[in-house]
Amino acid sequence: MSDTHKEAARLRGEARTAGVEARVREAMVAIQKEMAANKGIYPENGGAVSMNEVSRRAKISETTLFSPKQKELGKNVKAWVESLKKTQIVGRKKVQRSVFERSEDWRHKYLALQDAHIATELDLQDAKVQLQDAEKALAELKHKYERMLEQMRAGAPSKITPFPKGNR
Repeated sequence: MSDTHKEAARLRGEARTAGVEARVREAMVAIQKEMAANKGIYPENGGAVSMNEVSRRAKISETTLFSPKQKELGKNVKAWVESLKKTQIVGRKKVQRSVFERSEDWRHKYLALQDAHIATELDLQDAKVQLQDAEKALAELKHKYERMLEQMRAGAPSKITPFPKGNR
């Protein structure tokens, strides 16, 4: 092989290595964004983030990060995954527990809303009964008022006499 071919092969290899590194970094950034958008939980792979998941997202072979040329990148990815495990909810069991805890929180909120709704319905029924009682009492008072007006109009001449005007 001539020197120009060796040089061209070396440049292609360096470009390929740089491309792999760029894809891995993009995958890591994408994973972090997805976790931030989902309240700290990775939405894919059952919530598990690993070197294999980063490789899958970067569309490289799982063994690439363990090759001699990518060993440093593999160490960086491993350190990144470890730091995620310390600060985020990562892993299938932790995610399941977190999802269970969230579902329990929502269940409690639902039950509290249900209780509040029942209490409001009971208050509404009580208010309707009070309204009916008040309407009955109003109808009775109107009836008594009408009877009294009729008695006054149809009644005998009044026993009230006015004082005479004039001299005393």
